[in-house]
Amino acid sequence: MNIDNNVVSLHNGNTIDDEASLWLVRLDNGHLSEQSKKELKHWLAADKRHPAALKAMADIWDDMDEVLNSLDDKHSAPESVTLWPILKPIFTPFALAASISFFAIFIWLLTPGSVEKNSYATITGQQLDATFDDGSIIHLNTNSRIETEFSDEKRLIKLVKGEALFEVAHDPERPFIVYVGDRLVQAIGTKFVVHLHAKNVQVTVTDGKVKMSKVNVDSKLADIKAINTADIQKDDIYLAKGDNVFVANEQAPIITQFKPENIERELSWLDGKLIFDNEELFDVIEEVNRYFNIKIVLKDPSLHHIRISGRFDLDDSDALIEALELSFNIQSQRLDANKILLTKKA
Repeated sequence: MNIDNNVVSLHNGNTIDDEASLWLVRLDNGHLSEQSKKELKHWLAADKRHPAALKAMADIWDDMDEVLNSLDDKHSAPESVTLWPILKPIFTPFALAASISFFAIFIWLLTPGSVEKNSYATITGQQLDATFDDGSIIHLNTNSRIETEFSDEKRLIKLVKGEALFEVAHDPERPFIVYVGDRLVQAIGTKFVVHLHAKNVQVTVTDGKVKMSKVNVDSKLADIKAINTADIQKDDIYLAKGDNVFVANEQAPIITQFKPENIERELSWLDGKLIFDNEELFDVIEEVNRYFNIKIVLKDPSLHHIRISGRFDLDDSDALIEALELSFNIQSQRLDANKILLTKKA
């Protein structure tokens, strides 16, 4: 048997070698579950010594086939085989298994991991919760769409339209990046909301931190994947819990801070509510129209600046209309099945 000088004895107390030998057994059985494959990849990536240890075990195993064949033929083992007395107690239960299947799996492990691509979408008035394989959670708001591309290197999400809240599972080896408009929003162990309205981008950090970078608009996810997001660019900005950033098309970001009660209001849609606090009626109607198939129209410009406060259920548009009629001398007129006109009472 040819012994590589880099191969370390199995019984020298080295935990890495012990772990490698156990993985070798599981690999040769040829029935690794998807979860076990992920655990093995994680183990290989956790320490640069791990792949070397597993490869060393594979080399020993391959050589062992020749040794066992010679024993089966009742020939004496070559004098160069010095590790057999040590290896025999470990390899005896499975040493007769063919090593070809192991090397097929080992080659698979060394090749780039498969890329998982998915898309999620909601229609007007619909919301969607989904949990990714890494444990991250997305809450997709009304009339929204995202595209995802997860690989062993990066977790990429493109917000095509609408709004989403991301609760990111910590994985420093795989950056979690949301591409929206002309911005990249990279999570640093966090929870944040991204909203794309027309060409304007709004990001609200409800926990942890994010880094925002500028990129070319209309980039493909493949282009984003090639970017080294670890590099610091001069226009990068960092946002912490309570920070809100608004970026209009090709404009410099505007950063403000949310009070705790404002964060609650920002996320009220998760509970099927809309909360307004001294906001102009025009903005209120614009927000409400995102959630209902019935479009509310303000005909009189003098109504735009009426200040509104209140809490409304997302499944009850009639309650909002009724509150406006009772409180602000406004009357409503249904123009058709999907449109309501608000005007001042005569």
